[in-house]
Amino acid sequence: MQDGKQLKYGWIRGGEEGENLKVAATQYIAAASGKFVRRTNADSLTVTLAVAGDSDILGHLETEALNSSDGTEVRKVIYDPTAVFRIPVNGGTFTNAMIGKQCDLSVASGIQGAALDSSSSDVLVIVGGDDVNNIWVDVRLSVNKTYAGVV
Repeated sequence: MQDGKQLKYGWIRGGEEGENLKVAATQYIAAASGKFVRRTNADSLTVTLAVAGDSDILGHLETEALNSSDGTEVRKVIYDPTAVFRIPVNGGTFTNAMIGKQCDLSVASGIQGAALDSSSSDVLVIVGGDDVNNIWVDVRLSVNKTYAGVV
């Protein structure tokens, strides 16, 4: 594993099953951020960046920095249960003893990342991380916490 800051976060290995979906209006997503999304609402065909407390995660949006001011951007959302994503650490300290444990998402200063010190929603499973600088963590979706509409 590489230690330290990453130039790119997102999908790193595993399956890439997903669908192209429209990103809701007024979504501002930084390049150095996780990009897990949820449906904007139950009847919507658009997705919104997931925040702390969301338990209906649809998948991970495949994009670099995004400024969707009008809601016309279409991007692939990977919901494959075998996919592994690299995201920033937003809270807590990664240790190898965390591998296999669950954690939550958080958004701090506009950056979505892993809240390693929180497991109330348990939307992510930790599969690896930066045990030197605590900058990033590798996660997959918790199969029990994905959106009910995902098959």
